[in-house]
Amino acid sequence: MNASTRVLGILVWLGGLIVAGAIILSVTAARVGEHKSSTYGNAYFQFQNSWGGEIGIIPPHFTLQRTYTESVFNKDSKQYEDVLKTETFPLIPKSINIESTIDYGEQEQDLLIFNAFEAHNTETYVISNKTEYTGELQVNVTKPENANLMYDYVIIVPAQDNLSIQPAMDRPVTLISSLRPGDEAEIVVTYATKGMDVFKYNLSAYQNSVIERITANIQINADEFGVYRFGLPHNTEVTRDGATVKFDVENFSTTQDLGITFLAKQRYLDSIQSLISYSPMSLALFLAVIFFFSQIYAVKFNAFHYLFLAMINVFYFLFVAYLIRFFSVTVTFGVSILLTGAMFLLYCPNVFGKWFAFRVSGLYLFLLTVVFSLIFLMPIFRGLLFVVLIFLIFMSIMVFVSRSDISKWHILSGN
Repeated sequence: MNASTRVLGILVWLGGLIVAGAIILSVTAARVGEHKSSTYGNAYFQFQNSWGGEIGIIPPHFTLQRTYTESVFNKDSKQYEDVLKTETFPLIPKSINIESTIDYGEQEQDLLIFNAFEAHNTETYVISNKTEYTGELQVNVTKPENANLMYDYVIIVPAQDNLSIQPAMDRPVTLISSLRPGDEAEIVVTYATKGMDVFKYNLSAYQNSVIERITANIQINADEFGVYRFGLPHNTEVTRDGATVKFDVENFSTTQDLGITFLAKQRYLDSIQSLISYSPMSLALFLAVIFFFSQIYAVKFNAFHYLFLAMINVFYFLFVAYLIRFFSVTVTFGVSILLTGAMFLLYCPNVFGKWFAFRVSGLYLFLLTVVFSLIFLMPIFRGLLFVVLIFLIFMSIMVFVSRSDISKWHILSGN
């Protein structure tokens, strides 16, 4: 068999292994993310439909409804008649106070853990009639975004002997029958709901108005959480049972929402999905490294061994892709490294010898699996570090090839 045939044969064999590995890894990447077709995504949607999703509180819509009589000329009777008319004016709260208690507790479904919480909310609105008319103060309330259950929902009017009103969703309810110009009314809204990952008050609903003041105290029985939009002035106080996040803003208009977010147990899924999508490049580079350095250092082995080398690389990414659904990122990478290391130790020293196995194949396997993976957990520098890693590996191959006598490579010489 001449040199050209040998080179072509090995290229076809390595190319086939890369294509087969790429297909396996591409299918795996499609099953990793948070979309509904993935295993985790399907469980997430099922849990969300049962418990509730990311909660977004929609502020009540207050209006003043004025009913008056207007004299209108009737063409048929050719005389003026009194006609009853209704006019509605939106009323923006003068101030808002939110008192929330978030009881956080992880929930498990199909061996997957989800951030779940139960929220008890009390919202106090001060409504001022800045119109020139007297009319009914009405409110229109809407179920929070992604909430499947609401209970203990009551609207209280303190000025009317703490009158309790059961609200009707998405239709006006009268709170005060007569609100005169300049009058102010305090309205208290209480309710409880369940959700996951995010609890926020959609303050951005008032972005076209200026609110005199909003205060909010969110008590949480956990210490691992973040502020949903940290641009709003806030203060976090750590307590024995968790923490309290306090907001206090005056004379403001904002497009940001107010709330907290819990660190998702599977928050690395998108990063892992991206990692698996790019992992065929790791496989191709690893096989290329073994090919070139085996020629440079005259390490002879049957081309069939490339199959098992490819499997070691592919299995590492398969371990990461499927373990991340059930464990933290640290445990996932730890177990994946352990299992891949065991495969390497059981196979590579026997095929290449200890020197080549640990000085070449082991080193590059580590770079193209572990280091390759860590890059995808750094969203800010991911692109730069990825290019640097690929560049350094390519340069290392190029430098050693340039110093080698290609004519003595056993694939060309047939020795």
